[in-house]
Amino acid sequence: MKFKNRNFAMLKAIWLHICNNKKNTYLFLTLTFFAVQFLLYQRFGIVTTNEAAKYIKQGTLLYETGGFSDAKYIFYLPVILLVYLCKLLGIGYGWVVLCQVLLSWVAMLCFYHLVKANTNSSLGVLGALLLTFFIPLQSWNFHLYTDSVFISLITIYLYIIFKYQNKGIPGSLIILLFLLMLQFVRPNAVLLILPTILFLIFKKQSKNEKMLNIAFSTFSIALMYFVAKYAFMGGGDLDTLKPFIEEHIICFVPLKPNGANIDIIRSGNPIYDLFYYIIHNKVHFLKLMFLKLFSFFKLTRPFYSPLHNTLLLSFIIPLYILAISGLRKISIKENFSVFLMSFLILYPIGISLQCDDWHSRFTMVVIPGIILLAMLGLKVVFKQTTEKKLL
Repeated sequence: MKFKNRNFAMLKAIWLHICNNKKNTYLFLTLTFFAVQFLLYQRFGIVTTNEAAKYIKQGTLLYETGGFSDAKYIFYLPVILLVYLCKLLGIGYGWVVLCQVLLSWVAMLCFYHLVKANTNSSLGVLGALLLTFFIPLQSWNFHLYTDSVFISLITIYLYIIFKYQNKGIPGSLIILLFLLMLQFVRPNAVLLILPTILFLIFKKQSKNEKMLNIAFSTFSIALMYFVAKYAFMGGGDLDTLKPFIEEHIICFVPLKPNGANIDIIRSGNPIYDLFYYIIHNKVHFLKLMFLKLFSFFKLTRPFYSPLHNTLLLSFIIPLYILAISGLRKISIKENFSVFLMSFLILYPIGISLQCDDWHSRFTMVVIPGIILLAMLGLKVVFKQTTEKKLL
């Protein structure tokens, strides 16, 4: 018993030594992160198939012709530009992956600071480790998809919202410029506009700042409309009605390939067509929305092995339980909380207006926010445990 207590005391001392010294923390998190990335590289290599082929093709076209085959690819710029640079410099696609890994590392460190600022240094390190070891998220760093960059930038965006929430008009401008940049990473970035608007309008601020933020928000609403309309004008995999007509819960897996019996319209405006469908097919829409949200949050898939699904559930269920507990630490009067809760509610709802991904990559976007809530929940648990010991 004394031996076990001595070992526990030694591990606790090492942990505190890591967590309470900034240099040690950075070194530990960085070494752990790149060790995980190395193992993932050994497992996956560089994935250039499936959706990656589209971006490689567009990057090649940009290099050869100076343009894209379709205007919609302006909303998938980062990987396309990285492929273009590889062609221009005559280097391999490994450099694209290296850029994605480095950006993911920066995002992890930003996330550490975000969790630490809202809890403490130990939970900051734990939160960063959970993000690092969540393989379904980190594995996208080795795919030449847009998702790795998108997930990393949204994680950084959470930190930017928190850091600049009380910096007045300059802070609002930094947030809005970052939001604008995100619109060219993936079309799903449009779903960040409404949470940002709610944050800008309802955060504590001076009268002059509020008036300016209302003006910014009006512009952002217009931006949201035109970005969404333009992005979905291309049809194909961005057809707003196809997931409802063919009942896609998982993208490109129609439950009714011949089409459901629903009332739709094709006006040439995809946003108007979507709202027409929702208004005239309420029951059908709500049923599909529930099924998509369930798929979005559960992560498991019937085509995964039982062990794979068990590991996913063993990670995500405790996280959800702790995140629910963390809601007790959230105050809607706090600026950052307005954005965080709006994001965690509205982003999944926005995804349900299309379809869920085969491998849950759309869910990876909200995982950092859920881990943050879970760390807040763990702080509540630790506080309650300490209080009980003192009684």
